[in-house]
Amino acid sequence: MMNKNGTMKAGVPMKRTILSAIALLLCLTLCACSGDQSVAAPSNEPTSAPSQTDAPSQSVEPSPDSDSEATAPPTSTEPEEKEAEYPFEDNDGRIHHQIYINGELADTDHDAYTYPDEPKGAYYPIVEILEHLGVECLFDEHLEALTTRVNGQVITCKSDNSDIAVGKTTLGGTAPEYIDGCFYVPSYTFMHLLDAVVDFTADRSGVTITADTAIDAENSGINGLSISAEAVPGLGEALYTGAQACHSCGGTGRAICTSCSGTGGRAQYVQVRDPITGSYTMQSNRAVCSHCCGGGRTTCPVCGGTGSR
Repeated sequence: MMNKNGTMKAGVPMKRTILSAIALLLCLTLCACSGDQSVAAPSNEPTSAPSQTDAPSQSVEPSPDSDSEATAPPTSTEPEEKEAEYPFEDNDGRIHHQIYINGELADTDHDAYTYPDEPKGAYYPIVEILEHLGVECLFDEHLEALTTRVNGQVITCKSDNSDIAVGKTTLGGTAPEYIDGCFYVPSYTFMHLLDAVVDFTADRSGVTITADTAIDAENSGINGLSISAEAVPGLGEALYTGAQACHSCGGTGRAICTSCSGTGGRAQYVQVRDPITGSYTMQSNRAVCSHCCGGGRTTCPVCGGTGSR
């Protein structure tokens, strides 16, 4: 640009340079902005979820020092129970044995047992053994006395008397025992009653009764036998009296459960393992009698519950 004197002003080239630089800078800025908008512009194409390889999930492993150990359930210290292994000694010092009758394991609620100082003399639950052979028994819980008939021979015995009557023979020596609702007799009772051989198994886990005697059902059981007068009130109200009353139940129509001897329950033995010491101990608990459902009484088998002859 010329001045009045015809010379060019010195500031014009400098101004043009600055303006050119500003224009270039604006172009660069506009280009950068348009590039960012094209990248950020949303696409109409549906985007699929990232795969496991695109965005792997990171599982956090619990560290040994984490609180998971503190919240873990504590180890149970409850005693471990298992079936009793024969022979075993209970809390009262009796050695329990399983019962085999003519080579067959008898399913009885009570075991046979011996005492440590009398290892050769076993006691047997007579009611359950005779029931296994199909013979009913009468039990008087008030007198702790038992009576029944086997092949015409009447057997009577009491827990406080060492005399056991089998037919016309009186066996003396060891008195029967009444323990935990069960009537037990010494082993020699079956030697005379059934002409049986009694012994132990080789490992003494069980006792055996071997008899060739066949049971005559018509001449065995409680038919014709009667319960004592003392036991009748405990059975309930008499429906019949005098000559009309059933001789077996005294007219009540009820009978004392021979499986539990009227107690309504029986003892069960289990081996309990101490989780700390690892030692086993025998513990007993009371189980409801399955025959009378805990009532201790059943329907009189002679009169069928009617109470009359």
